[in-house]
Amino acid sequence: MAGEPLKLPRAVKYILGNEACERFSFYGMSTILVPYMQQYLGWQRNRAEGVYHDFVAAAYAMTVVGAWLSDRFFGRYRTILWLSYGYVAGHATLAAMDLAPSARAGLLFLGMTLIVIGQAGIKPNLSAFVGDQFQQDQGGLLDRVYSLFYIAINVGSATSQIATPWLLAGCAFGAAKLCEHSAVAWAFGVPGLLMALALIIYIAGSRLYVRVPPAGRDPNSFVAVLSTRLSEGEEAARRRHGEDAVAGVRSVFRIALVFLPTVTFWALYFQYGSSWFNQAEQMNRDVFGWHMESAQMEALNAILILIMVPLFAYVLYPALERAGLRPTMLRRMSAGMFVAIPAFLSAAMIQRWIEQGEHPHIAWQGIQYVIIAVAETLVSVTALEFAYSQAPRRMKGVIMSMYTLSIGAGSFVTSLVTRNVAFESRTNYFLFWAGFMTGGAILFAIIAAFYKPVAFVAANQETATA
Repeated sequence: MAGEPLKLPRAVKYILGNEACERFSFYGMSTILVPYMQQYLGWQRNRAEGVYHDFVAAAYAMTVVGAWLSDRFFGRYRTILWLSYGYVAGHATLAAMDLAPSARAGLLFLGMTLIVIGQAGIKPNLSAFVGDQFQQDQGGLLDRVYSLFYIAINVGSATSQIATPWLLAGCAFGAAKLCEHSAVAWAFGVPGLLMALALIIYIAGSRLYVRVPPAGRDPNSFVAVLSTRLSEGEEAARRRHGEDAVAGVRSVFRIALVFLPTVTFWALYFQYGSSWFNQAEQMNRDVFGWHMESAQMEALNAILILIMVPLFAYVLYPALERAGLRPTMLRRMSAGMFVAIPAFLSAAMIQRWIEQGEHPHIAWQGIQYVIIAVAETLVSVTALEFAYSQAPRRMKGVIMSMYTLSIGAGSFVTSLVTRNVAFESRTNYFLFWAGFMTGGAILFAIIAAFYKPVAFVAANQETATA
């Protein structure tokens, strides 16, 4: 009826429930990977941290495959559904590791592989799938639903990062006797149960979903246009694919150049689950009489992001505009790259205290968590908005792939350094990453200074559904 407020589609609640549970499962298991490898498998710190970063790199790189399968062959609904079964199987494999102690390492890698494949179905597709549920006259509700989607992500991750380290320690919720002989099964099993619940919720809403069919082969895709351009020249590419398609390919390379230095940021970012965890292990973790598990500190990141993103969007950026300091997307990202540097200078300061025989309190780590959360708000949240505003609609999938590949590449760089570079001290390790980030920030600032923004039709629409 005219005049009535628009309501969210009924299918949305099932998708949001799925996302919250899936993020609980992913962050829950990844949060305890390093402590499990070090405490239960007896692996050295460098090996454990390297495997963790390899897992993160693979998880983000494989999203490219999930997006391709969805767009080309199966559509979003079926891709999410089918790969979710592998996701659940991966968690079950991890939960069963202690049933076969001699095969723990093999089961660990098998479980992680299945989870990487499963996340490839959900991570690149679910956010677009929720947008599929809206009709044209409901476009004004997209901002609302993506805000809820964002909350679901961070609530799921924060709660899991608090709960699973406690479960691994065998003392969760006063159930020490129940957990003490099966801590691994509980710690990896609870995220598995949440992933199973995510799948059940997803299936429960199946009758309500709008299912957009796969697009199939695009004769004017990025690969097709680039292939013609390289083999036959630009004029042939224009004749065969059109000027818009050729311009779209050029825009992809321009955005790729901007994204390249952000690999340095992602090389630092996920270290809250590796080097920062191991630093916390050496600190005083008594908080008003409560003994905090080291990995629980990681939940602070998701909590801070929940606070900072709306704070920056609705308070800081408008205030800067009113002061005459226009916070363009490239300026925000450039600032974020430089802001990330003191996070690792702070980590180096704390590590120096530890190496001098002191036992600093875990609260000191809060400084580096606040700094990296500010940097993430400026870099990560802005990066997709920038990419979608600078490229035509047909290149949306390619740009999303570049974004996730930059995240994966950053974590892969961390793994290479962790495994192969010997540092005299852990303090020097943190100082190395601060220097590495400085180089990346300077390179980004130079590229940003020479970048000439362009405007594509429907950019705002694409941003809204990113």
